[in-house]
Amino acid sequence: MSALKSNAFVLFTLVAVRIQSALWSIISDCDETFNYWEPLHYVLKGSGFQTWEYSPEFALRSYSYLWLHALPAKIVGLLVDNGVVIFYAVRCMLAVVCALLEYRLYKVLGRKCGGGVCNLWLFFQLVNAGMFISSAALLPSSFAMYITLATITAWLNDDAKTGIAVTAFSGLIGWPFAVIVAIPFVLEQLFWKKQIVRFMKHALLFGCLFGIPIVLIDSLYFGTFTVAALNIIRYNVFTSHGPDLYGVEPVMFYAKNLFLNHNITLVLSLSYPLVVVIAAALGIRNTKNRLSPMQGLWLMSPLYLWLLVFVIQPHKEERFIFPVYPFFSLGTALLLDQMFSHMKRALGAPNSSIANRTLGFAVLGIALSLGLSRMLANSMHYRAPLTILNGLPATNQETNVCYGKEWYRFPSSFFLPPNYRARFVESSFGGMLPAYFEETANGTQIVHDYFNDQNKGHPHMLFELDRCDYLVDLDTGAFYEEKTKEPNYSADRKTWSIVESIKFVNAARSESFARAYYVPSLSYPYLVYGKYNLLQRKKVD
Repeated sequence: MSALKSNAFVLFTLVAVRIQSALWSIISDCDETFNYWEPLHYVLKGSGFQTWEYSPEFALRSYSYLWLHALPAKIVGLLVDNGVVIFYAVRCMLAVVCALLEYRLYKVLGRKCGGGVCNLWLFFQLVNAGMFISSAALLPSSFAMYITLATITAWLNDDAKTGIAVTAFSGLIGWPFAVIVAIPFVLEQLFWKKQIVRFMKHALLFGCLFGIPIVLIDSLYFGTFTVAALNIIRYNVFTSHGPDLYGVEPVMFYAKNLFLNHNITLVLSLSYPLVVVIAAALGIRNTKNRLSPMQGLWLMSPLYLWLLVFVIQPHKEERFIFPVYPFFSLGTALLLDQMFSHMKRALGAPNSSIANRTLGFAVLGIALSLGLSRMLANSMHYRAPLTILNGLPATNQETNVCYGKEWYRFPSSFFLPPNYRARFVESSFGGMLPAYFEETANGTQIVHDYFNDQNKGHPHMLFELDRCDYLVDLDTGAFYEEKTKEPNYSADRKTWSIVESIKFVNAARSESFARAYYVPSLSYPYLVYGKYNLLQRKKVD
C-alpha cells in the first residue's frame, strides 16, 4: 500500500509541475507560433498564418503532426469555443503526456538502476528550467523529447519493438533528425545482439504502419505526393545554404543557453564520461548501482552524439537541443550515484555519510535555486505578449491588430477574439514574414509567388499602418520619430491611446544575470522595464 501511495504521489507531482509549465511558460520561439500554432488554428478554425515551409512547392512541415493535436483540440472546442481555452488545453495535454512518459522512465530507472538514481533523476527533472520551457511546447523538438523518454524506457526494458516503433513514429511525423537519439540503440540491436532480421522486420512494419497514413494525409493537404520528412532533410542537408539563412551562432550560444536551463546538471552530466574513465583506470567499481558505469556511459551516449552533431552546425536554436534534455538529469543522477559509492569505499561508512550528504545537498540546492529562479524570471519578465490581447473588446466587424518590431512575439490567433486579424507593418526586419492561408477548400494546395526558401521579404506580407485599428508596441521610453522604421508608437499620443499596458523587461538595458534569474528584491535594481502596450487608434473628429 505504501508503494502505491508513493507512486501516486510521484505521478501527481509530475503532472502538477508539468501543468504549471503549460500555464505559465512563455512562447520562447516564434517558430512555435508561426509553424505550429498558426497552422493548427487554420486546421481548426479555417484561418491562420502560413509560412513558406507549408507552401506545396517546399512542403517541409507535416499536417499529420498538426492533427495529433487538432483531434483533442476539436473535442475541447465542442465544449468551449474559446481560443485561449483551446490553446491552454492543448498545452496541458502535452504536459500530461510528458509527465506520464517521465513517470514510466522513473519506474524503470528504479528497477534497473536503483532508488538513488531514479529519485535523483526525478528531482532534477522537476526543478529543471529546460523541462519547464520544453515540456508543453508545440514543437516537433519537444515531441522528439517525449520520444526520447520513451526510447530510454524501452532501451532499459530491453524492449526493442517499442524502441523501433517510437523512433519510426518520431522521425516520420515529427522531426526526422530525432532518430539520432536512437543510433546507439540501433547499433546495439544490429551488432551486439545480432538481431538484424528482427530489427529490419520491425523497422519495415512500423515504417509502413506510420509512414503510409502520414504520407497520405500530407499528400492530400499539399495536393501532390509529399514526404515531409524527406523534404526537410533535403532542405537542411542538400541545399547550398540550408538553414543558415536564418542566422548562425558561435558555440557559446549553446553553452550559455544550456547553462541557463540546466545549470549544474549540464556540468555534471558532461563530466560523467570523465568520472567513468578515471574510475575504470583506477580499478574502482561502483558496487551500489545495478547498472555498471560502462552501461551507464553507453546509455548516455545519445546526449554526447547529439551535441557533437548540433554544436558544429552553424545555425543554432535553443529548441534543437530539446530532444536530449532528459539526459542532463540522467547523467547527473548517474554521476552522483557513482560518486557516493566511490566515497563510501574510499572514506568508510561514517566519514562518507557526511561527505555524501554535503555533496548531495550542495548539488540539489544549486539545481533547485537556479532552476526555480530561471523559471520565475521567464514567466515574470516576459509574459506580457500572452496577456496583452486580453484588452481587446468584442466586435462584429473585421478589426486589425498590427505588429511592427514585435511581430515575432505575436502569441497566435488563438488569443484574438472573433473578427480580429493580426497584421504586420513595416519594421527593420527584412526577412520573410508569414502570410494568411487562403481561406478556400484548397487553401493548403495553392502555390504563391510571395513565398521563397531564401528568406527574402515580400511586400504582400506588409499592411498599411493607417489601416490598423490596434497596434501592439513595446514602449522603451524613446521619443516618437515618424521617419524611422521602428518608431516608439506609444509616444505618439496624437494617433494612439493606450488600452492595456504591462511591464516588460528591457533586455538590452538590463543586467544579464538579473533578467536571466529572478531573485526577490535583489534583481530589481539591475532591471530596466519597458511597457508592453496595446494601442488603439484615436477616432478623428
